[in-house]
Amino acid sequence: MNAPRVFGVLVVVTLAGLTWLVNAGPMQPALGVQGRDARLEALRPDRPMAYLELGEEIADAATTDAERDLARRLFALAGVLDSKRLGRSAALALADLAENPREKRRLLALASLLTPPGHGQMLNGDGPGGEAVIGPGTPAGSSAVVALVEAFSHYRKGEGAQALTQLRKPGAMELLERYSRHLPGGDKRFLEDCKHYREKVRPFLTAAELTGMLRLEAALLAGSQRSWSGELLLNDGRPLIEVDPQRLEDALEVDGSRPYYRGGRWVGQP
Repeated sequence: MNAPRVFGVLVVVTLAGLTWLVNAGPMQPALGVQGRDARLEALRPDRPMAYLELGEEIADAATTDAERDLARRLFALAGVLDSKRLGRSAALALADLAENPREKRRLLALASLLTPPGHGQMLNGDGPGGEAVIGPGTPAGSSAVVALVEAFSHYRKGEGAQALTQLRKPGAMELLERYSRHLPGGDKRFLEDCKHYREKVRPFLTAAELTGMLRLEAALLAGSQRSWSGELLLNDGRPLIEVDPQRLEDALEVDGSRPYYRGGRWVGQP
C-alpha cells in the first residue's frame, strides 16, 4: 500500500473515531468504592442538595441491595435536612426505588402532602391507589366544611336556595362532589332537589339516608380527630395509608441526627 493511500485510510478512521466520541458524549468515570466513600465523607448537612444528587448517582448505577439502601438513606437525609425544598423530591425518589406497591403508594401520598401550596395538594381520602390518607387535609373548621354542613341542614329543612348559597362558598362544591356517594342519588340529585325546594317542602329521606347524612356531617366536622369509624365511613372501608409530613424522620425512616459518614458508619459528629 503506497503512502498516500495509507494516509487517506488513517484520516477516515480518525474522523470516524472523533464522530463516535462526539455522539457518545463525555465519558463518565465509574463511581468506585473509594470515590464513593470520599464523596460520602464530604457531605455536610448545610448542603442537603449534595445528598440528593449523590443518591441519584448511586441509584442510577446500583446493582446490589446495599447500593440501593445507601441511595435510599441519602434521599431520606436530603428530605429531612431540607424538608421545605427537598422533602417532596426525596419522597418521589424513594417511591421510585420502592419494591413494595403499598410502600410506593405511601411515599407518593407523602410527596403529595409535601407539595408546596398552589401545586395541587392532595386531600384526605385521595390516596394514589384509592386508599384513605390520614394526614392534614381539609381542616374540620374550614369554611368549605362548615358551608357544606350548613347546606345539608338547609336541604333537610326544604330551604333549597339557602343550601345553594352555601355551596357557592370556596371549596364547598368540591367537597360535595367528593362525598357524592354518601348522598341519596349523589351530588347531582342533591343539586336538582335544592332547585325545587323553595317553599320549605322538605325532601323525603328514609331513616337510613338521614342517618348516613348525619354521620357524614359528624365525620367532616371531626376533621383529623375523627374516629376510625368516621374514617371508614368517608373512605368506604378502603385501606388506610398513614403519613405525617410533620414527622418526616419517621415517614422517611431515617435518623436525621446522624448526617455524617465516617469510617463506613453514619454518625452525629463530623
